[in-house]
Amino acid sequence: MKRVANSVSARTVSAVNYVPTAVTRYLVWVPEIPNYVWLAMMILTISALSVSTLMRSQGQEREARASYMHTKTRVENARSVHQQIREQTEQIKNNPRAAAQVAQDQLRLVRPNEIVVGVP
Repeated sequence: MKRVANSVSARTVSAVNYVPTAVTRYLVWVPEIPNYVWLAMMILTISALSVSTLMRSQGQEREARASYMHTKTRVENARSVHQQIREQTEQIKNNPRAAAQVAQDQLRLVRPNEIVVGVP
């Protein structure tokens, strides 16, 4: 038998001998995809994930701003009501006429010379 180190037949025979036949059957169906296609797919995937994450975070930020504005409005309303109650309390403390008026309105008190008339 003749030994040839660099012959084409020796290389193809040795390559075929090392690859199992079951694997070669499956490798026939797998298309060869160039490296630049893999790179493009990875870039597109990362871009899509980045865009979806950005859109989700912007939506959450919009919801947080809306919630903040709603809470801020409620706080301002509560402060204005608190200020009105504080002013009424100061008037009741300092003005006896205002205290009598509030007592008549809220407690349904009657002055000694008033007559109560029921309206059906």
